[in-house]
Amino acid sequence: MWKKAILGSLIAIIGSYFLFQIAYVATSGPSFCAKCHEVKEYVTSWQQSPHYNLNCLECHQPRGELGKFHAKARGLNYVFQHYSGDFTVPTRAVLSDLNCLTCHLGDSESYPDTIHLKNTAKVNHYETIKKSQSCLECHRDTAHALDIYLTPDLKGAKPQRN
Repeated sequence: MWKKAILGSLIAIIGSYFLFQIAYVATSGPSFCAKCHEVKEYVTSWQQSPHYNLNCLECHQPRGELGKFHAKARGLNYVFQHYSGDFTVPTRAVLSDLNCLTCHLGDSESYPDTIHLKNTAKVNHYETIKKSQSCLECHRDTAHALDIYLTPDLKGAKPQRN
């Protein structure tokens, strides 16, 4: 009896994981993300950026398998907000500097031609990383030249970092 229960549970877990992976791939690209009007302008802006060949979640999810679950849980919240019109909790894109560094330090086999970070007289990237400064402090519009918080009606609405 216990063997059947354990085997059944194991099959259910593995099956659920495979279904999740299929749904993950189907809902992680720009064509899916652009279905919501809140994101369309960002996708258009991204298509004209140096990062046009990246999938949305290569930048906008934490690393690893748990990062996939985190991204999709946030995505379900965005879908709820889109259809309910309830934006009491602001939609916020998540971007981890680790995602930038993985490619731009040359650690990504998927993008071998990526421009690697260099230290110059003007910018010492090593010191910037050491101080835990965000890549976005200098490269805010690299992947999206658009930022709704920069529009006149929302200027100053974005929380400032200390």
